[in-house]
Amino acid sequence: MMMTTHGILPHGLRRTAIAATAVVTLALFGAVVPATANAASPTVLKAAFYQPDGHPIIELSKEVFSKIERDTEGRVKFKTYASSTLVPTTEMASGVNDGTAFMAIWYMPYMSKTIPLFDIETIPVWTGGCKGIVETFNAGLNDIYTAALERQGLTHVKVAGVSECLPRVLAVRKEVRTPDDSKGVKIRSVGAEADMFKTIGASPVNMTMDQVYEAMSRGIIDGVTNAFMMIEDRSQFEIVKHVTNMDLTSVLMHVIYNPTVSAKLDPRDRQIVEDGMKNVADHVRVGLSKLNEESVAKATTTLGVQVYQPNADEKKAWAAAARASSQAFAAKGENDPLIKKGLEYVYQFNPQN
Repeated sequence: MMMTTHGILPHGLRRTAIAATAVVTLALFGAVVPATANAASPTVLKAAFYQPDGHPIIELSKEVFSKIERDTEGRVKFKTYASSTLVPTTEMASGVNDGTAFMAIWYMPYMSKTIPLFDIETIPVWTGGCKGIVETFNAGLNDIYTAALERQGLTHVKVAGVSECLPRVLAVRKEVRTPDDSKGVKIRSVGAEADMFKTIGASPVNMTMDQVYEAMSRGIIDGVTNAFMMIEDRSQFEIVKHVTNMDLTSVLMHVIYNPTVSAKLDPRDRQIVEDGMKNVADHVRVGLSKLNEESVAKATTTLGVQVYQPNADEKKAWAAAARASSQAFAAKGENDPLIKKGLEYVYQFNPQN
């Protein structure tokens, strides 16, 4: 699934603020598909996904879209676009901002090179698990993410909530139990996690999940980090059979939408749609968590995947290996008030030892 990858500068961020404003003015309602010229016809909102049609993220989203359509008595409809057919994977924030899409489910660290705050997802500070993660974002980190996007010129994007929260695991050809075992291993990795692997002697590689299967098949990389079900969903367990639960971070995705578009809806429908974006995030997140558990069971019983759970000493070794990247990220807060404030929220719901 997912993901992700990262460090690629979205095309939309290369626009100047003036140019971005012009684009928004001209294209804002590209996110809306007029059904017909009839004024009584429903407003159709475009939803962008980079997952293929039929993927659980899309199907779970459609369940909430259907409820929104019922609650608005058919005045609002949704049209989904799978496989990045509406907006390129790494440019979805820009696509929502300029009105190409009304909403998307997206991996925020795609923009971490230009918005370092988003690397907060990839550092091992989330001691409260997914409960602590969701509480952190709902308490204020969603708004800080929105402010970071606005600071970058994406003034028409709002972060609605966490739509995926799954433990990030390491899947490789040969078993890796400790950080030392990963030395020399070429791993598709992300954000601060990639910095950790580089520090301990592994070779992190930056690529999208779409590229991973072929890269592993050709020996370009030896493994990948991602959520278990995302690795299984991409058939990557055909190649790698060893999984290590590093217990460091989770794979997160978020629902983003364009509030300028929703503000133009029928007054009866605006709140329903905007609340619906939060509901999409919650519904997809809960559904994916259940599917992830099923994926682990399937892969270990039918695909020959072996899962290794590090012992207490090995867990300490992984935590120690990741400490430098956490400290480096925290140091960025001295010059970035959004990172500083974001970490305050993290520490509030995820106590540090």
